[in-house]
Amino acid sequence: MQAFDAVITRDGTVHHVAWEAHTGIVARCGIPENTSIVRQNYWEYDLRVPFTGGYNGLQLRDVEEPPEAVVAAAEHLTERLCDWHRGRGLDAIPEDWGDVVEHVYGMMGEETPKFLNGRGGVRFAGRLAELDSGTLCRLIGAARVGRLCGSARVEAVWASARVDEMADAARIGVVYEAGIVGVMRDAAAVEMLCQSAVVSEMHDRSRVMIMHGASRVLALHGSSAAARGCDGVVSTPDAEADARALLAEDARWREVSIIPAGTGVLA
Repeated sequence: MQAFDAVITRDGTVHHVAWEAHTGIVARCGIPENTSIVRQNYWEYDLRVPFTGGYNGLQLRDVEEPPEAVVAAAEHLTERLCDWHRGRGLDAIPEDWGDVVEHVYGMMGEETPKFLNGRGGVRFAGRLAELDSGTLCRLIGAARVGRLCGSARVEAVWASARVDEMADAARIGVVYEAGIVGVMRDAAAVEMLCQSAVVSEMHDRSRVMIMHGASRVLALHGSSAAARGCDGVVSTPDAEADARALLAEDARWREVSIIPAGTGVLA
């Protein structure tokens, strides 16, 4: 966790939504619009200690003398962040603060308490048999999803995490590092594949929208398609593919390449 965004209102209430900047938090939590040039409605703090150096706990923006309740709340929050960073008081991490859970796992690895697994939409251990709706924010570590289907979405898969099968209209935002996706079917899609990530098989109308780094798809079948980021070439084994319609699916796609069924694509 290199940065932590929170909105603290005049009464000292702390609002935080993981992975969201202060404007998103304001909208999500229904905080009144700030129309004052001296920020009388709310104050934004970037809390960086102890994750980066050079700050004394709070970086204050545009407020010279905030209310005492704001200062006290910010100081208390900074103390809690420091404790969590050191592995203390982890059971006090709020349910929706997934970015803190992700940071703790990054610091503690396999020693991360299992009661944090799943908190804030972050899974770092165990196997979830099926996910058919809703959004999972992070799949990291040794966590696995057996079947991602329906309208379910996983924002990010990384480290040694994997999804065994994708089907229906399921989507993954990004797969990177050593993340693995097994078989993709129907209209399932991975929006970005990068670094050393792998998709084993693609079938039907499944899609890998863009590939970077050393990522690869091992075998394409049916009308599936995978596009390289380096040149915008989208590869498909569908000999009857309508090139114009295929290229219209994504503005980054520049050229269609027909490949033999079962052939792989390397980014």
